[in-house]
Formats: sequence, C-alpha cells, structure tokens
Amino acid sequence: MKRWFLMHGCFFCAVAAMVIFCNSGSDKQLSLTAIPVKNDMVAVPAGWFWMGSEDGEQDEKPMHRVWLDSFFIDRFPITNAQYALFLKETNREKPLYWNDEKCNDPNQPVAGITWADAMAYCAWRSKKEHARFTLPTEAQWEKAARGDDKRKYPWGNQAPDKKRAPTEITEKMPTVGVCELGRSPYGVSDLVGNVWNWCLDWYDKAYYQQSPERNPAGPETGTRKAVRGGNWVFLGCCSGTPAYALRTSRRNAFHQSIQKKSIGFRCVKSGLPITALPVSGKERKESDNAP
Repeated sequence: MKRWFLMHGCFFCAVAAMVIFCNSGSDKQLSLTAIPVKNDMVAVPAGWFWMGSEDGEQDEKPMHRVWLDSFFIDRFPITNAQYALFLKETNREKPLYWNDEKCNDPNQPVAGITWADAMAYCAWRSKKEHARFTLPTEAQWEKAARGDDKRKYPWGNQAPDKKRAPTEITEKMPTVGVCELGRSPYGVSDLVGNVWNWCLDWYDKAYYQQSPERNPAGPETGTRKAVRGGNWVFLGCCSGTPAYALRTSRRNAFHQSIQKKSIGFRCVKSGLPITALPVSGKERKESDNAP
C-alpha cells in the first residue's frame, strides 16, 4: 500500500496512523471499511459561560458563571487509528479492548485506556508537536459542548435523536463523525453518547459550591477522575432516559486506573492567540472585565 501523509497544521495524518494500526504486530487485522477521519482541532474562544444545572443531579448545582481562557479541543475523541501511532512510537501496553471486534475499528474512539494512558498520549503529542496538550478540564469540556447560551445538549435544547447522538445501546461502539447534526456551537462532535471523556480534574460532588470563577481546574486532591459525555454501553441505564443522561452538564467519575469500553478521551491545547479569533464588541467588553 502506498503510504501518504497529509499535514494539517502540525497534527499527524490519521491515514498514516491507520496503516500502522492495521499492521501492528500480531493484532487482528481490521477491515478497511471507511476512510479514517481527520481529527483536527477546534477553537473555543475566551469568555464567560454558564456551567452546571439547577435541574440535574446534586453535583451539577449550583449553575454558576465561569470565565475560561481560549483553547483548542479535538473535534472527535482520539480514535484507534490515532492511538496506534502512539503505541508504535512508545511501545506502551495496548488498551484492554484493543482486539475486541466491538470497539477496534480505526474510526471508533480508543477505549479501555486508563487516565494515565490518556495523559501519556498527551505528553507524547506535546513533544511531537512542540505544544502543550493535556486533557480538558471539566469546565473546558462543558464550554466546548454547550457554548455560552445555557443549552442542554451540544446541538441545542431539542431532545436527542439518532441524527444527533446515539440514543440506543448497540452491539458495537459507534464510529466518530456519524451524528454530525449533534455538533456543538464550536463544531465539536461526538461529545455525548459515544464514550465518556477522561478529564484532567479530580472529582468532587460538591466542587461547584466553591469553584473559582476563573479557569476552574477541580480540587487539588481526590480519589476519582472526572469523566464527561455519557457512553454507548450504558446509554440511559441507571441515569434515566438518554434525554437525561446526555445533557452537557451531566457529571461522572471513575478511579484513574479503571479500563472500560465506555471511556475514551480527547485533548486540548492551550494558548490560542487572541488575534486568531473573531471578537465582537460584546465579547471584547466582557474580556476587558474578566476577573
């Protein structure tokens, strides 16, 4: 197979990653049923947004106003095709479900990775691209998902349907990029209903009661790491209907060493130059008054 590479900014091409993925050691060969997605990064501008919900669980309360500096976030969760290149270059142990046919398609999110695995990927990517990549904070994830208008879901306030998010438990994990009507205001996809996304923060169910107003990053210590976004394995189970489970304010947490089919991750990159963003008069005024 002819190997070819397309560069988008500094990010490596998913096609090359899939070539490696499909020829990695003694792992099962994957059927090449789809062109690998191009997982570019999406800009989220600095500004205020409303975080949390007064209608959700106790750990979502109170709804509070938060200022975040600008950042980039991956459009999709990190896919198997992307993670394969990381494994090839680092010789890190493969995820728990790497050979599980239910979740090892190149365009499915990588799953069965620990919080430490996700952070190791971020560190590798930082070195490779000469930028600072890490996991999103809960606040960054939520702003990327809901924008600044208090919307209930990434696409708005309309109840979930299969064109916007997975709404039924399926035999196989959904691939990324299928429910494009479910994009957030900034164009971020697959935020709810596919895999939970590991976050940088320690989890505290009462954190919102004392959360700082500017760039909150969670408590200093804890026993579990926050995850956001719902998941395809227990969609609606133990948390009501999909309409309830897929809300952008919904929180959960797991011990950082756990490996689940329902947990993946995406990266954020900080330090977006303000000149790269369109700033309206209203946004400029709010920025000037930022804490």
